[in-house]
Amino acid sequence: MNIIIISVFILGGIGLLSAVVLAIASRIFFVQTDPRIEEIENILPGANCAGCGFPSCHTYAETIVEGGAEPNRCVLCAAEGVEKISSILGVEATSAEKKVAAIHCYGGKTAAKAFEYGGLASCRAASLYNGGDTLCTYSCLGFGDCVGVCPFGALSRSGREAPQVDRERCTGCGNCVRVCPKEVISLIPRKGKVFVGCNSYEKGKIVRKICEVGCIKCNRCIKNCPEDALSMKDERVCVDYQKCTGCGKCIEECPRNVIIDTSHQQEEIEAVNQ
Repeated sequence: MNIIIISVFILGGIGLLSAVVLAIASRIFFVQTDPRIEEIENILPGANCAGCGFPSCHTYAETIVEGGAEPNRCVLCAAEGVEKISSILGVEATSAEKKVAAIHCYGGKTAAKAFEYGGLASCRAASLYNGGDTLCTYSCLGFGDCVGVCPFGALSRSGREAPQVDRERCTGCGNCVRVCPKEVISLIPRKGKVFVGCNSYEKGKIVRKICEVGCIKCNRCIKNCPEDALSMKDERVCVDYQKCTGCGKCIEECPRNVIIDTSHQQEEIEAVNQ
């Protein structure tokens, strides 16, 4: 019995001593945190979507206070939130341009196959096999890795076809852009009226052979744009959104229907969801 009592006292003494040591250590090694970090983190949405370029809202808040990031990077934070954060920092509030994801490939199942792929149903896995199972090395592989990482349910797909973007749900967080091994997805200004649904750098005669809907570089869209908003860069048609007015002339001129009207695309998405 005495042994038990002695053991209890010894263990209790060790516990008490450990607590005292930890208390002293915590005071010695205590690091004062800036209270603005918690204030800013409370303003941020807490979605941890990484759209700001940081892994979490807490990390983003820390970086803002340390001066390594602008207070307007959060894609979910409204203008009022940006103003509050700017006020805490004592700087002028400026709103970032809102963006939305665009899929620059509409080949999907129509792109000619190079071989039959029977591996893991993942774009990243498939891309390890000679770049994927399509003859177009720039095409969407259609397994939906991007769909899986979207925290807002803004991407959907059917079979091996390229995913569709619900612009009403998309926040422009960029998760889909980062996960795509073929760099088929980009973020464009939300105000953008059109985008080019082809990701190929190949010349037109090659595109004709391997895809039914790819851009053949005929330049008709560029020649007929009244605002000079389209140009050819590295064998791809690019849109200058500072110049584009959304007149639709490029859509009318495209013989392959590869220039997408964003408003019509959204109407199709909403019709499917109803």
